[in-house]
Amino acid sequence: MGKSYKIMVIFLCLFNFLLLTKPVLAQNTATVSLTAKVEKRTRIEINTGFISFTVASQTRGPQRIPASEGSFELTVKMTSNYNSTVNIWLLASYDLTDSSTGYTIPIETISWQASGSGFYSGQLSKSAPALVAKRLGSGTLRGTLNFFFAEDPNFAPGTYQATVTILIEGV
Repeated sequence: MGKSYKIMVIFLCLFNFLLLTKPVLAQNTATVSLTAKVEKRTRIEINTGFISFTVASQTRGPQRIPASEGSFELTVKMTSNYNSTVNIWLLASYDLTDSSTGYTIPIETISWQASGSGFYSGQLSKSAPALVAKRLGSGTLRGTLNFFFAEDPNFAPGTYQATVTILIEGV
């Protein structure tokens, strides 16, 4: 046997061994389960945390006074179930109250005109939440509310305040 023939036989034996032998890593396998959990969530964005009305004129009848700050911009970003309805509500806990005198003005004197897809015009109430917007499923609701105060010349002078809560239902 010649030297080149021996090398070829050794090479063929080594090649067959490598070809027919499975790698050690392939004999020991394991699986890993991956889970990505996406929770329901919301984010409320507003352009101001304060709305005021100034009554300065001396009219003899009721007036509709616009908010001094102009438009109130409301954006709600949410992740919810695909076919669930998400409602945005405003709820006043009490009437407008002057803390120095205790005098009150009904919260129902505050109303708004809404613009934006899914937004509704309405009026505040302390007895039930008022629907502001509605959307089906996840996404972003973006709208503008222009608030008004139904001033009456019979209201006593004072600085009246109330707190309004933005409620999100269905997320």
